[in-house]
Amino acid sequence: MPSSPGDDGQVLGGRRWTLVLSVIVIVLVVVGGTAAVLINRSARESAASQPDTASPAAPQPTQSNRADWGLPYLDELGFRVEVPPNPNGIALDQDPGSRPDPSSADYQSAPPAGVIWQKVQNYPLPFSASDGPTAVDGALATGFARTPQGAALAGLQLVNRSQSTFEGAAAVMSTRAVASTPELQTELDRNLANAQRQIAAGNTAPPAKPLFRQEAYRLTYYSSDYAVIEYAGKNVSGNGWTTVPIELLWRGGDWSLKLAEAGKVGNTPTLAGWTQWPGK
Repeated sequence: MPSSPGDDGQVLGGRRWTLVLSVIVIVLVVVGGTAAVLINRSARESAASQPDTASPAAPQPTQSNRADWGLPYLDELGFRVEVPPNPNGIALDQDPGSRPDPSSADYQSAPPAGVIWQKVQNYPLPFSASDGPTAVDGALATGFARTPQGAALAGLQLVNRSQSTFEGAAAVMSTRAVASTPELQTELDRNLANAQRQIAAGNTAPPAKPLFRQEAYRLTYYSSDYAVIEYAGKNVSGNGWTTVPIELLWRGGDWSLKLAEAGKVGNTPTLAGWTQWPGK
């Protein structure tokens, strides 16, 4: 289903922006002054059993020491999800000493430590106690570590926050998106202006449906200022995982999305060799 061509009819629905951020078919349209996310995924899609390469489970909080939080639940993939009092999430206390050892052979494939999934605008996102985020500023999570694990966390957070609300879209586009060409910069500026108009008009997007529900990732390339990360999510047919690459740049003390022509969406029949997110 194509998005409307009108400037006020889309926030992230521009052709190139959608290509950059799509994993499955994602279209953002405005219906009656609010945004609706249409996703090509089956309602029958259910969690599949995990391969033997699953990461160790993260320590989970108890309700007794988080009395102001909502009740936890298990999502469709079997992850425990906490419900924070802030709908944009709450950063965890950080322990950099718990980060994977950079000298170890599996450093880049090791998952972040102390991962807790939080319901952010009706969608589970990972927060770690080792690699960030260190703060939640409005609709934006900030302070991801300059590590492979920090980059993986940032990519998932930035993409989903940019698609979930007008506030999230504006925050990511204005501070955490870098266009790789003048044409993409024009597209970025137009979409940012659209989001800001919707916010000024008092329009807010409804809670997002699952946009980028990924259960594993792997680093295609990593350096301290540039990372290419593939994310894998169960496909509609249930016989494998759909994969997509996302590029990130280290800018202004944090990771930002590099907006480029969409990378090749692929498939994998197994998650062997992938880093599976902790939290089960």
